[in-house]
Amino acid sequence: MKQLIRINQLYLLLLIILFTGPQCGKSKKEVIPVPSLSSVSPVKGIVGDPVTVSGQNIGNADKITFNSTASTIVGNTGTAITTVVPAGATIGMNKIAVYTSGGKSNELQFEVIEEPDNVDPLPPTLSKIIPAANFTEYPVLIYGDNLSGAISVTFNDKDAVVYTNNKKVITVTVPKDLPAGTVTVKVATVKGTSTLNFQVSGPPPSGPASVNFSIINIPPPNYVPTISNNWSCGLFSQTDGNNFVDLNTDDGTFNYDVTGTFEYHFDKDKDYNDLNYVEFTNKTTGETFAGQFSATTANPCVLKMVLISSKTGTVSTCTFDRKANNPDEQCDP
Repeated sequence: MKQLIRINQLYLLLLIILFTGPQCGKSKKEVIPVPSLSSVSPVKGIVGDPVTVSGQNIGNADKITFNSTASTIVGNTGTAITTVVPAGATIGMNKIAVYTSGGKSNELQFEVIEEPDNVDPLPPTLSKIIPAANFTEYPVLIYGDNLSGAISVTFNDKDAVVYTNNKKVITVTVPKDLPAGTVTVKVATVKGTSTLNFQVSGPPPSGPASVNFSIINIPPPNYVPTISNNWSCGLFSQTDGNNFVDLNTDDGTFNYDVTGTFEYHFDKDKDYNDLNYVEFTNKTTGETFAGQFSATTANPCVLKMVLISSKTGTVSTCTFDRKANNPDEQCDP
């Protein structure tokens, strides 16, 4: 009887070992984590532009999509995927997602911009910013060349609002919430990017500027600005080429304190105002006024410049009333 009990105990022990011991030849099923995205850079671009998406658990990514359009994975470091904005991507806001065998990631927003109609043949270059320093939410005028079709303007990677843009001039406002100090201004076009340093003066002491370059109306095709007039900001006279002087500042020897230059051209074939700027400096005070011509009609009765001061950073208008000068003038009110 005792022997039978021992046999039963031994049998029970074998069953326990069989069901609770190591499972030879079997392994736990691997749990693959769901991918998680943290950032995308840049946050907007045209079709074909490179884009980097950063995150976790994306090393074994199978695909990346802009809305429902799949894009090519150019590179993958495990924490960052390099791709391009795919052909066929929806113009406007898109949601980027990454797919792995662990599932679909969260989504990040990316703006696909329509390629500009007017593009210069060469990469952009930047030469100066007027004023060289200004408060946040205040306007500035960016000078350079090959600036047509600017896709974005950023100050330390913060997007600026662009008001006007042509081959040599871009008007923007300094983005809000930038601390005082030196920042990098970057202009991106279809052909490339260019950068220039700018001094941010900090938040505006009295709030945002009351006027910015949004008041500029691009003149229509037949508009021809004439600088040689008695403007409200100077008695200007064109000299050689596109240069001019303020006759009121002659010291009596044809030596003028205020001198300036301007360019204006409307490309009728492209329906594009490719040149539009005016600039004059008082060499005694060191103050420069720079801006653009503005008009709602091709033959306005009042010619207008929209100007920014290099000293105060504020925007003002300078006008010439053709009717006041000649009551018989035929023009559009």
